[in-house]
Amino acid sequence: MSQKPENPYRPYDDVHKDTKGPGDARPTALQIVKDCNAIGKLKGKTILITGCTAGLGIETAKALYETGAQLYVTGRDIPKLNKIIDDIVSNGTSKDTPRPEPLELHLDSLDAVRKAAEDFKKRSSQLNILICNAGVMACPYSKTKDGFELQLGTNHFAHFLLFQLLKPTLLSSAAASNTTSRVITVSSAGHRYGGIRFDDLNFTPETYQKWTAYGQSKTANIYMASSIDRHYGAQNLHALSLHPGGIKTELSRHMEQSELDAMGINDRLAHIFKSPAQGAATQVWAAVSEHFEGKNGGRYLAECAECGPMQEGAEVGADGYGPHVYQPELEERLWKLSYEAVGLPVED
Repeated sequence: MSQKPENPYRPYDDVHKDTKGPGDARPTALQIVKDCNAIGKLKGKTILITGCTAGLGIETAKALYETGAQLYVTGRDIPKLNKIIDDIVSNGTSKDTPRPEPLELHLDSLDAVRKAAEDFKKRSSQLNILICNAGVMACPYSKTKDGFELQLGTNHFAHFLLFQLLKPTLLSSAAASNTTSRVITVSSAGHRYGGIRFDDLNFTPETYQKWTAYGQSKTANIYMASSIDRHYGAQNLHALSLHPGGIKTELSRHMEQSELDAMGINDRLAHIFKSPAQGAATQVWAAVSEHFEGKNGGRYLAECAECGPMQEGAEVGADGYGPHVYQPELEERLWKLSYEAVGLPVED
């Protein structure tokens, strides 16, 4: 049963108290793997990571390669993925980890998601960890090939369908290994921009506000993880959602310089920003920490820690969850709506 933590587990609080910007004392993804004694410990396990041609996806794959797991890394551009895989292998310290496998995935099309899921299942009968990392942010109004507002369609509905198609493999892998299968959704502190607009999910050109739409999609990432944990935790399939922190990646490509300046990203908030390697740390922590082995699922994380509620007056990039998080009725409403949206029969 997913629930908010009464006493959030926060093992890295000390190094997050006085932040100094990218490269400071906050842990990198690889440091998390080492701290969790996970070097070489996931041999025989399989991990699928979406969005591995840039930013956090690359850093997540680099760190998890050192666990010895078989990685499947997704992107739209297979030649680019192959170059990234070459770099991971040539710079990795593990000499007996299987070479990561590229998987073509376009998240703006449900048919493309179905194709990628079939491709994966033909190549692997096992999946222990699914990391839903890919996403878009603050883009101009547009729609996916299936008519969804682009941010909600890409960030949520595509990942929801991917999870549902791979769910039997996640469940069977948990049973076969007697270890927890994990689903990790990369949300954002931006979920606090707004909850799910059930009466106007896809907006219109007149009602569209890019940050409200982004907030909706990131709330959906949290709700999906909470719902997965509630529905399948008893079968040792657990899920977590997280805010990676402020990182300057290609995700911000739709933002004008004036907008970045107004948000204080280049001055007032510069100290909270992380390097991509630090930004990937929380999702890697969710993937390898023993704290989530068979327990503590359905939680929202940030700064390699479980979050409490947002503090009054908190900056947009601070940790802490908004008041519409941990609302089972709303989570269930989106859960059922998502089945219908992607063309699947609703399951209990």
